[in-house]
Amino acid sequence: MDDVGRYLAGLFELITRAYRLDPAALAWVRDQPYSIGLTAGVALLAGISVMLGHAVVLLLNRITGWRFAIGLLVSAVWLVLLHALESVVLWALGSWASGQPVPYLTVLTGVLVSTAPQIWGFLVLIPYLGTAIGRFLSAWSAVCLWAVTAGTFEVGRWPALGLVAVAWVVMHLVSLFCSPFISRALSTVFERVAGRPFWVSGADVLNGRPLITNEAQP
Repeated sequence: MDDVGRYLAGLFELITRAYRLDPAALAWVRDQPYSIGLTAGVALLAGISVMLGHAVVLLLNRITGWRFAIGLLVSAVWLVLLHALESVVLWALGSWASGQPVPYLTVLTGVLVSTAPQIWGFLVLIPYLGTAIGRFLSAWSAVCLWAVTAGTFEVGRWPALGLVAVAWVVMHLVSLFCSPFISRALSTVFERVAGRPFWVSGADVLNGRPLITNEAQP
């Protein structure tokens, strides 16, 4: 029980440091006995909260059964891939800009810690405010990533802001390129499962929105 208590206390401390935009948050967590578990815990809480919001949105749109299950599964898988890709882009840019090799795992840890604001992702369910809250949480996560990046690469806050901005531009361009391919691929999967054509928005997947599928009109 003592171990559980220490873990929860460490998890709360890490989340608090992320909210305070502490650039030394990663240095702190690396010194903890449960460092990997703490960063994974932050990402897990954020993921559960975001998926809870997605699940309710899908149900409100009367999407149930296999469409509901596949929609949540695709959203969850893409959420993981999105952060993994973001960490690779940031790691490459940061290592080049700082002129010093930084372990990829360190950068991945920073990206996971920056998801701390998404722990409040379930608040997107608030009527009329959901979209604004979602955008606010995304911006807050970006600011957290900015602070963590500054401490990771030791390049200062403004160069770190440039790294995060360039990484965002790269991710945006990748999204624009991949969106039509993802849309066609998912539409094909849904059609094979259901036996009738469905239209799936690749942009919804790439932007982390709930995967609302619509039956295609003949």
